[in-house]
This record gives sequence, structure tokens and C-alpha cells, in this order.
Amino acid sequence: MGLVTTKQTLMRILRVHLWALVVVSITSNAQPLDTALPSELVGVKHYLDAFEIVQSTIFEEVLFTNSSPDSISGKGLLRESLLELAQAPASHYHSPGNHLAMLGPFRVFESRATPGLVATLYRERAPQTSNTALGDSGILPPLTIAVLEKGRQFNEKLLAIYTNEAFADKSAEVDKAVQDYLSEHEHSVAAHPKSSNLLSKHQFAYAFRVGFPQFSGLLWSSQWLYLATLETLLLTDTDAELRHQALESLLTRFADKIQRAHGSFVNLPTDIPTMPAIAPTVFSRHPAAAMIVDNIAMLRIVIGDILAHPDAIDRMASIEAITAQFIDKENELEDQMRYTIFALRGGIFNQGGPAMSEMEQSERFQSRESLQAPPAAGRPMIIR
Repeated sequence: MGLVTTKQTLMRILRVHLWALVVVSITSNAQPLDTALPSELVGVKHYLDAFEIVQSTIFEEVLFTNSSPDSISGKGLLRESLLELAQAPASHYHSPGNHLAMLGPFRVFESRATPGLVATLYRERAPQTSNTALGDSGILPPLTIAVLEKGRQFNEKLLAIYTNEAFADKSAEVDKAVQDYLSEHEHSVAAHPKSSNLLSKHQFAYAFRVGFPQFSGLLWSSQWLYLATLETLLLTDTDAELRHQALESLLTRFADKIQRAHGSFVNLPTDIPTMPAIAPTVFSRHPAAAMIVDNIAMLRIVIGDILAHPDAIDRMASIEAITAQFIDKENELEDQMRYTIFALRGGIFNQGGPAMSEMEQSERFQSRESLQAPPAAGRPMIIR
């Protein structure tokens, strides 16, 4: 027994060292951001950095739950739910839902951990700490860590481009950023839609969403914040005052999402935020960049599924194998229109709501007449 424990410890140390070597290589080759973020984006950047730590902590909590003897009944409930979803004819990602789904089979574990996770979002820290959180945890293989780190750098580059007034042709800069990203073939995901089967038909599909709805919703709120910020930057590119107001409003709306209400996180997204739903301007103007961002987000979800599934045996090998599929630029690709339909199937509301306006109820299953009815007194009508 002692030999097994020692071997596992040595393997974990080796993985961490391998990760460190890979990330040093990626970081040394990365181009620095071209500009400091404006004041109104400092809050956004703080949350995005903090979510790197929150994501690592969530993955650790998921593994802790799976290893706890107190999770036996929850595992049984999760297996039953996953069996029903596996037998369903259609994907249950991007499907109608409601916030009652926040009550998962491991709600005791989630309720214990979530206050600390939210507190982490408000805590001051150095960005370097955030950037190394996943690698330091030793949970993921070096290849996956490298791919996620490369994706994080790409996301930051897009924000920098649209906050740098020196760039006269921002579309050209985004195209260059895409080319630079794809040039490191072994650590970049495809710039085309990957098949929805990678998300909804793999061996451990839905385990993270169904097993840990509060954890997944919290991580999806981070993706919503990023997509909504990028969309806001594009839509306000020529109006500094409007941009300032829109970003302040965005932070206020985000703060509402991560606060408990009625004992639960009722404002968290219940579906995966995607470019077609939350950032349609980015999606139409920069389709390759948009798909890189969405594919990275999809990979994170599948990683969560593998970590959350109670019957996964070699999680490290499974995560490395699925990472290789996302890196593959030639296979498991999907038509862009089919991807758009798939992404919009669950509606904008479940994915967090529009970037620059409020949406207080789901737009699904409403008649055309109700959507076009005059707004209530004192309240603007919002149709997106």
C-alpha cells in the first residue's frame, strides 16, 4: 500500500515538473499584451484571473467528492440521470432548462464549497498566481495544461486588441492573433467548430453539468463575462462614453449572477455560454477567433465531465485523449451553420443573457405576439 502511495506521489511531482517546463516554453514565446487595460476593464480582468484559481479549486472539489465515502448515494443518483440522458435521442447540452437544476446529487458538497469559491473571486492576488493554478494542482496532464494556457493567452490577446486605440485595423490584428495562435500546432485547438459529439456523446458526457450544477454554473458565469465583455468592446468601439457605461453595467450584472438568492445561485447560467448566443457580433466578424474561444470552453467542460464521472478509471489518460481530439484540425469538424443552430438551441437566457441588455425571462416557448407586445410602463422592451 505504501509503495502505491509513493508511486502516485512521484508521478504527481513528475507531472507538475513537466507542466512547468511546457508553460515556461509557451510563456517565453508569447507576445506581451500591446496595451494596459483601461480602468473600466480592470474589474473584468480581476474576475477572469480569479476564475483560474476557482476552476482549479472546483476540479479539486469534484475529485474530493468522488473519493468521499459520503458520496455513495449521490453517485447512484448521478448514474441514473446519466443513463437517462444517454438513452435520449438528442443532445441535452444547449437545451431548455431552469434553475431548479441547481439542486444536484452532491448538493451538500457544493453548498459547503461555494461560499469559499465566491470569496476567492473578491480576493486580491497576483496574476501569476492565477495563471499557474491549474498546473500547480497536478490534476491535468501537461498537454492539457499547455493547451488551456495557450487558450488563456489567446483570450487575453483579443481583449487587448479591442482596447488598444493604436490598432487602426482591429480585424487585421485579430486575424494575425489567430495565425500566431495556430502556428503552435501541438498546443492549439481547431479554428473551426468541433463536432457536438465531442461534447454530448463521449463516454462521460453530462457528468459535470448534472453532478455539479452549481460548480458548472459558476464556471459558465466566467465564460459569460468574457464573451459579454468582448461583444461589448466590439459594439462600443467608436464610443468611449458608451463603452464605459456598458462595461460598468456588465460588472453589476455579473455581480448579481454570483450572489446567492433564496438560498441558491438562481442567476447563474444553466447552459454553456457560446459565441453565437452571447457574442454574435464577434462570431460574425471573427469566426475563426470565435471558434477557438468556444472550442477551448468546450474542452474545459469535457474535462469536468471526466473528473466528475463516478466510474472514470484513468482520468489523466482520458483527459489527454480528449485534448488530442480538440487539437486535431482535420477530424471531428462540424458545419458552421449546424454549430450555430446547436449553440442557440437552449436560448440566450439560459446561457446568461445578452451582453449589453437585461433579459429577465427565457425567450423559449413564448409566442411571437408576446415577444412583440408593447413593454410594460417604465420598462424598455428587449428583443434580441
